[in-house]
This record gives sequence, structure tokens and C-alpha cells, in this order.
Amino acid sequence: MSLAEHLKKAAAEDKVRLHTPGHKGKICQLDLTELSDDSFPAGYVLEAERRAADIYGARHAHYLCGGSSQGVKSAVFYSGACAVVDVNSHRSVFDGFVLSGKRFVTAGNVGSVYPLTVKQIDSAVTADTKAVVVTTPTYYGFCADIDGIADYCKRKGLLFIADSAHGAHFGFSDKLPESVAKKADICNVSTHKTLCALTQSALLLDNLTDKNSARLCDIVSVMGTTSPSYLLYASIDDALTKAASKDTAAAYDRLYDAVQDIKTEFPFLDNDDFTRLVLDCARLNVSPAKLNKALIRRGVYSELVTDKYIVFILTAQDEPASVLSLKTALSAELGSNK
Repeated sequence: MSLAEHLKKAAAEDKVRLHTPGHKGKICQLDLTELSDDSFPAGYVLEAERRAADIYGARHAHYLCGGSSQGVKSAVFYSGACAVVDVNSHRSVFDGFVLSGKRFVTAGNVGSVYPLTVKQIDSAVTADTKAVVVTTPTYYGFCADIDGIADYCKRKGLLFIADSAHGAHFGFSDKLPESVAKKADICNVSTHKTLCALTQSALLLDNLTDKNSARLCDIVSVMGTTSPSYLLYASIDDALTKAASKDTAAAYDRLYDAVQDIKTEFPFLDNDDFTRLVLDCARLNVSPAKLNKALIRRGVYSELVTDKYIVFILTAQDEPASVLSLKTALSAELGSNK
């Protein structure tokens, strides 16, 4: 039985709600806290976490309702060590070092769309370096040399932490890269970013010993809330079940063909993740900000706008029609600029 099914069962039995949350089910019946009969949900969450670990091929999984930020900070704090980090890392990486009180050295080029390389990491490693934090994929859909970095860290005795917030969907299609979860010592994935889970839901995956994973779990609890949302947890379980299905693989196949078509018409970056469409506005000689506003007027909303690029995110929940809508809007706007 899935975590969502357990939640529905508990909600049906919980007829007189003389407990939190204060909306008493009137906003959402499935928004439940721990029940006083101890029947739900702690044990079921552990079962769901084991399923998640199996799906990603990691040793352990920890459910998060504080987003990947909770996982990243937990991983950095767990390492308790000075580290090499990507200069373009998410702020949660740097927050983790503030909390741990350890030193970090940045590597890479500011503003780069590419992840750290083994060479860049090696050039930044010092005598007191004990960990490496790599962002893969980057916001722009480029993946690091995971095998090379994993081998390097193993040889040097470094803890390999991967911020894979934007790679939750990896491994669920032969047209997508493999997940870093099998290679990194610790990695996080945002199930709400590229899978169909609710916002703030995420996973922290690890390949540590059972003892060390338990210590990491304790830190996850410290970094999180004592009132986790089981509605978010259930959405993670449901999202992973869907992601691992044949229907999801077929959905990615349909999207792939549509993406290849739009890439023949407009200059998108040739990245590793075909679901991450990054329009190179410099090659079009147009302002990303102005073009984005024009797309919004046509009902097309992007994920990110920089001084060079507009980033669009596709997931298995999208249909090829979404890509066609983007193509139609771009054709209309760029045609008027010529």
C-alpha cells in the first residue's frame, strides 16, 4: 500500500478531528499530522523511503518537506569538513557551511552554465579538503563527469556530495542521463522540480553505512521541522511510483520528438537534459527580458531569465502540445523582430 493510500485511510477514519491542523480538514482532508493512536504514519514513511532508495539505486533515502535546501544543508553539515564547491552553487550550499562553521574553496567560473570538472576540483583541493560539493545537472541542463569525479574522490578519500536538485527525473528514460544517486556518497533531488510531487518535497539519498546514514538522518531532522507535511511525503511516494512506470517513459519519448523539432528552428543550448530548453538569446540578438515579457503576453511562462538565456522546463506531465505552443509563440515574436 502506498503512503498516499495509508493517508487516505487515516483521513477516512479520523472523523472527529480534535487535533491540529487548525483547518480540521476543511482546506484539505489529507493534510494530517501524527495521530494519537500511533497507527500513522511513521512506519509507513520508512517503508516509502526504502522504496525510494530502491528506485534510485541508493542505499538509503530520507524524505524532505523543506525542499532540496534542507537536504543540501544536511549533507554539508554532516560532512563537518572543509570542501571544494562550485562557485555557482545554490545558496543552500553556502548556508550549510555557515551552519557547520567549516571553510570552503570555490572552483569553476562565475556564471558558467557548465558543472565542475575533475581538473577544476583538483586545482582547488588543499591539504585540509575532505569533501567536494558538485552541482549536477546545472540549472542549464549540463551534467558533470560523475564517474570521473566519483573515482577521483574515492582515490583522494573525499566525501562526494552532489546537489542534483534538478535531476530528480534522471534515470526514468533512456533519453535522459543516469541519476547521480548511485555514484555520490550523498545527493539530493527535488521531486517537486522535475517530478509531479508537491512544492517543497524532495529526497536526500546516500550510499553511506547504516550507522552513518542514521547520523545523517538525525541531521536532516535538525534541519527540518518537527511538524512535517505528510501530504508532501505522500506526494513524493506517488511521484516516484509514476516516474518509474512505463507511461512516464512513453511520455518522455513523445516529448523528445517535439523537442528535437523545436531545436531545429531556434538556438537552444546543446545540453545533456533534453527536457531543459535553454534559449540562447544572444544568438538571436534579442533581449531575454523583452522576449520573455512578450511570451508572457501570449500565456507562455518560463522558469528563468538571465542576461543571455531563457530557461524552460519540461516534465513527463507536459504534452508535445506545450512545446508546440512555445514554438508558435517564439515564431510569432521573433518573426515580428526581423
